[in-house]
Order: sequence, then structure tokens, then C-alpha cells
Amino acid sequence: MATPASTPRAQRTRERLIDAAAAVFAAQGYRGATMREIAERAGANLAAAHYHFGSKQELYREVARVHFERLETRIAESGGAVDEALADTLSRPGAIALLRARVRTMLEVLLEPDGVHATFVQRELADPSEVLPEIVRRWIDPMRRDTERLLARLAPGLDAERVARAGQSVVGQVFFYRTHRAALLLMLGLRHYPPGFADEAADHVVAFTLGGLAALQRERSSSARRRS
Repeated sequence: MATPASTPRAQRTRERLIDAAAAVFAAQGYRGATMREIAERAGANLAAAHYHFGSKQELYREVARVHFERLETRIAESGGAVDEALADTLSRPGAIALLRARVRTMLEVLLEPDGVHATFVQRELADPSEVLPEIVRRWIDPMRRDTERLLARLAPGLDAERVARAGQSVVGQVFFYRTHRAALLLMLGLRHYPPGFADEAADHVVAFTLGGLAALQRERSSSARRRS
């Protein structure tokens, strides 16, 4: 016999609570949100919210899991997933294609007009909750490592520190279009990013990154010649 939490009705309530919580956490932050407000937004009672998740922190953790796993799925569906066992055998065109797919997917997610994921992440990074170490360990750090594997393949002569900084630069370029969106749109005289913007921005980020990697490699070679 199905338990109450596994019935279709209970599952729908649980999903509504997660969706409502994502929106409230994105708008109010972890500390500003309340379980009561989340339950009301979901059309559920407060007891149901506690029954399904136990606490605000557990609900927050579940929202993070759902949204980061959706991002992982989108990256994989776009062709941007990195197979650790095969990363060292990628051709240069293959590594570039993977990097572009990852950058484009991140831009799509971050630039969605009413995207909850981007706002949720920005709130968490600006005012970290107790869940941030888990978010970093389970999702952000693995994504960082995958990106660095691609960059190391594209610039095999670079040491780990320079590869790590290059990876941070990629993330910075991508997030710029979200964090500075309001000001950038004003400077561009636009109300919204135009169709195809994610593709154009992805092309630029990848080209700029490849140019930066090449410059770092030249600098390394020049330094080695001077030392010798």
C-alpha cells in the first residue's frame, strides 16, 4: 500500500512546495524566507511543508538539489558533459565544442527572463547559508573541475594554478551578463537581451578564453627561454 508521502496528491504537494520555495528563496534569501510564506505560495498548509521537509534548511537543500540537477541535465543534453576518463584524449575541436556547449547552457540558464536558478544562486553567493559548503562540494566544485579539464586539454603546457585562474575567468565572463544585466541593457539601449544573444556571447567567451590561454602559453614559453 502506498504511504501518504508517495501518493500522487502528496507528490504534487511536494513539487508545489519546492517550486514555491525556490521562488521565495530567490526573492527573500534563505534567512528572509519563512516556511509559512512558502506554504501559502504553494497553496498548502504549514503542517504539510514540515511533514514533507522537516525544516526550512532541508527544504532549501532540496531546492538546491533540484535546480542544480536540472542544470547538470541541461549541460549533458547540450553535449557539454565531460567524461573524466576521456578528457585527456579529446581533440582540440572536441574540447572547444564541449567548452562552448557548457558556456552556452550556463548563459541560457542565467539569462532566462524569469529564471529562478540564477537569482537563487546569486542570493546564496551574496549571503551564504549553512548549505553553501554542500552546494559547493556536490555541484559547483565538480563543474569547476570539468571546465578545468577542458582548459588543461586546450592549453597542455599550463600549470594547475594558471588553469584554475583561467577557469575562474570563464565563470566571471559568463556571470557578467547576469550580474550586470540591468546596467548593460541600459548602455545598449535595450529592454531585453535579443534572440540569439546567448549564442553570440558564448562564441565571444570561448574565443576570448582561447586567446587568453594562448597568451598564457606564450608567456610561459618566454619565461622558460629567459631562465635557460
